[in-house]
Amino acid sequence: MNFTELRLKFRRFFRVNKRAILLILIIWAAIFFINMIIANRPEQYIPETTYEAHTSVISSSSTPTSMEEPIEVMINEYVAYCNEGNYQKAFDMLSEDCKTYEFDNDIIKFMDHVLTKMPTPKVHAIQSYSKAKHDDKTMYIYEVKYTDDLLATGLTKQEFRYTQENMTFFKNNNDIEMNVGNYMYHTDIKSISENEYLKIDVIDKKVHYSMETYEVKFTNRSNYTVVVADGEEVDEVILTLNHESRQSGALDNIVLGPKESLTLELEFPKFIDDSDRSQTLMFPAIRVMEQYSGTEVEDAIIQSEIDNAIAKFSMQVVVNK
Repeated sequence: MNFTELRLKFRRFFRVNKRAILLILIIWAAIFFINMIIANRPEQYIPETTYEAHTSVISSSSTPTSMEEPIEVMINEYVAYCNEGNYQKAFDMLSEDCKTYEFDNDIIKFMDHVLTKMPTPKVHAIQSYSKAKHDDKTMYIYEVKYTDDLLATGLTKQEFRYTQENMTFFKNNNDIEMNVGNYMYHTDIKSISENEYLKIDVIDKKVHYSMETYEVKFTNRSNYTVVVADGEEVDEVILTLNHESRQSGALDNIVLGPKESLTLELEFPKFIDDSDRSQTLMFPAIRVMEQYSGTEVEDAIIQSEIDNAIAKFSMQVVVNK
């Protein structure tokens, strides 16, 4: 076969198969360009995720190894008792402090708490959240989330919902004790400030993860009306910390008639792990009033009565105990 015959055969082959050859070339070019795009595309960062149940998500500190398994066992037993409706056994697992100051030693109050978190049997997941110091104790704070058993119920046409609470674990001698309901601890304050008109006695403090509650008794020593707080002055009840101050949450009027005593709970937003310490309760706008018509009257009357107050002063009570 000479060169001319070979060339004619190639021409005939390409003429007969030109569509197939063109398709192959197009596919090859497409593959080539796709490979070029992939090769030049920036590498996508895929974050590494790990689940460390006993490593705090706030501080990256870890629960002591010797406490990890006992804490898991306690949480598992607590949730199991609650799921079974065995509330007494679950209640008995709590520290005496938690039973007394969070639930008033009342199993019914405890049951109400449980049923807000676990109205039906739940599964749970735990995560070390933070830690805090109280006296000589280190308190390890865990976030516990309660969900329905997804393997049993599925999520078809349902929203994923969960409840949660903080549980606290700490060593008391050689025992590990447990608090629930975001409760941390209680401490007696027994601090007093007084003058000729008013005595303020801060009795104690109850600490939750994000709240401090003070029990305070006010005693009017005078024959006049004493207004501690009624919403007519700015910042009437304040908790001072080392670096800032906090106003009381939902606050009822604190108004005392002649010789009257009144005991209230004052709540202030404060996280236990914020590295700031409570110092004093301040009452900057106390007024001793000869005439007091309340706050449901004209502004002019309110201002006139304030202007003619017998005495105006501030008081503070030390609470950093």
